[in-house]
Amino acid sequence: MLNVEIVTPTGLAWTGEVTEIQLPGAQGELGVLDGHAMLLAVTRAGVVRVSGPHLEQPDLIVGPGFAEVTPLGVTLLVDQVQPATDVDKAQAQQDLVTAEAALALSQQDTDAWREAEYQADLARARLSA
Repeated sequence: MLNVEIVTPTGLAWTGEVTEIQLPGAQGELGVLDGHAMLLAVTRAGVVRVSGPHLEQPDLIVGPGFAEVTPLGVTLLVDQVQPATDVDKAQAQQDLVTAEAALALSQQDTDAWREAEYQADLARARLSA
């Protein structure tokens, strides 16, 4: 079993014993099972899925951050966590439209562009859950 901790700037958001966790890695999806090699990875906004015996945990929407895999388990450091069951799909779609409009109007690699890209990534994560 893997011990998983999801931590935000305000504290521990979720912890549990799982058999597998799937993370949104910056370069693609990352699956971790017990005995996985040690790893430090950048993560993007997306959906975290955990599974295990008798575990009824809904998917979690997370912001970008970092994942650390050690022999003791997985620690995911992210800026926010939201249960997928709490997502308002209509609001997420509206947020995506707004963010994409801001991206189109912003010059690339400016603060405004980075903020719009961040908001678009979060909206896409919410919609994919």
